[in-house]
Amino acid sequence: MKLPRAKLIYNQPDDQTLRNMLEKADTENHKKNRDVDISPGRLIIKSPDGTRWSIEVDNSGNVSASSL
Repeated sequence: MKLPRAKLIYNQPDDQTLRNMLEKADTENHKKNRDVDISPGRLIIKSPDGTRWSIEVDNSGNVSASSL
């Protein structure tokens, strides 16, 4: 995240803009000790040799991996 530079003089609208940016960024982060719902999107993991894999599940609950 790239935040704007701090102002030398306090300005309430600038402070509110910063707070809005922080709250928006916070909603996009995964939290510890909570369920992780990855949709829309994909779960991508990397194997020790550096290959990236997309993990998917079908409507029957079958899990598969495909290389990217």
